[in-house]
Amino acid sequence: MPSDSPAREIRALMKRAVFLDIAAYLISVMFLGVTLSFALGLLLGTAVLLISLLLLRISVLRMEEDARRYGTSSQRRHLLFYAARLGVFALGFGAALLLRGRISPVAVVIPMLYPRIVYTAGALFSRSGSASGKKKR
Repeated sequence: MPSDSPAREIRALMKRAVFLDIAAYLISVMFLGVTLSFALGLLLGTAVLLISLLLLRISVLRMEEDARRYGTSSQRRHLLFYAARLGVFALGFGAALLLRGRISPVAVVIPMLYPRIVYTAGALFSRSGSASGKKKR
């Protein structure tokens, strides 16, 4: 039975995405004022991020299953899921471009940066914690 680590990662990332959405919206209010289009863009971008992460989870689980069953992973399957994730993003961004009076395309892109922000911040904070622990010894 495959591990459920990717599902836990997705849940943790999506919890942080809610706070990052709120922070991004509050920052946008300072520059753009209160706009529904920016909020809708963040909402659509976060939905695209969730779908993309779920596709990534399925891809990882399938590749894990292939590796266990056949001793190798399928490059074709990996590329197929990668293309699907890019397609989901293109659909979300394309919808925002078509409806740019109602949905901010810039706001749709911002949630795609959340995994990088979360994991970079996590690495920085874990390093600083471990470095302080080493100094005490």
